[in-house]
Amino acid sequence: MSTQRARTPLLLLLLGACSQPPVTPAAAPAPAPAPVASATAPPPHAGHDPAEHALAAQEHEISQELVSPAPDHRTRHQRHHRFERADEWAEQFDDPSRDAWQRPEAVIAALALRPDMTVADVGAGTGYFAVRLARAVPRGRVYAVDVEPDMVRYLIERAAREGLANLTPVLGVAADPRIPAEVDVAIVVDTYHHIADPTDFFGHLRDRLRPGGTLAIVDFKKDAPDDAPGPPAAMRIADDIVAAHLKKLGLSHVRTDRDSLPYQYIVLMTRP
Repeated sequence: MSTQRARTPLLLLLLGACSQPPVTPAAAPAPAPAPVASATAPPPHAGHDPAEHALAAQEHEISQELVSPAPDHRTRHQRHHRFERADEWAEQFDDPSRDAWQRPEAVIAALALRPDMTVADVGAGTGYFAVRLARAVPRGRVYAVDVEPDMVRYLIERAAREGLANLTPVLGVAADPRIPAEVDVAIVVDTYHHIADPTDFFGHLRDRLRPGGTLAIVDFKKDAPDDAPGPPAAMRIADDIVAAHLKKLGLSHVRTDRDSLPYQYIVLMTRP
């Protein structure tokens, strides 16, 4: 769905089997343009639930930026920037210095993976987590999902180069990760804050989780320091808002870990 200023590509998602010989992504319909809300329409009615109201306000703010430039160019760039030219982004996303704060081992440990599990890395970008996940489930499969075709191309080449036949890039669209099979675990890292319509998107993702499956959201704490990696504070989404919204979609909250990572939380949900 990232490095010194981690901005994982989200709106991210991709399809094609990575085995030997190299795989080509399965044909997928061309991404439809995201619907653009009226620049003057109020946020959708959210009832009296504070979490739902906060999420509705956030979605409205995103739709506003889609139709008019944001005063803060840096914020608009981070939320809506296209992550093309994957080879160049790889230098940033896979910079070894990212490990110090992203702590990928701690994130993967939180997933409690078994070697034969099927996992979706949604917003996979250049594969920072996807390749680690593929090695963690040697008898399973990892779907590395991204919305950028060049990221899919890069992931196909990287899987072949690193001998990861169980890593399958998937081309998705902004509203639907298009995961091609049910999964035991789905992980969305540094991407939630890029998603324009979380209700639609995570509804599709929920439907690809097996009963009892886990959804992990890793994103930036609302109260992280101003000089922390990731987006500015205005773009960050508090972990309680994330958990409350996913509960509205029928998922159960397992736990929230705010201690394992210096600037991020891990929200763990499950499909009953």
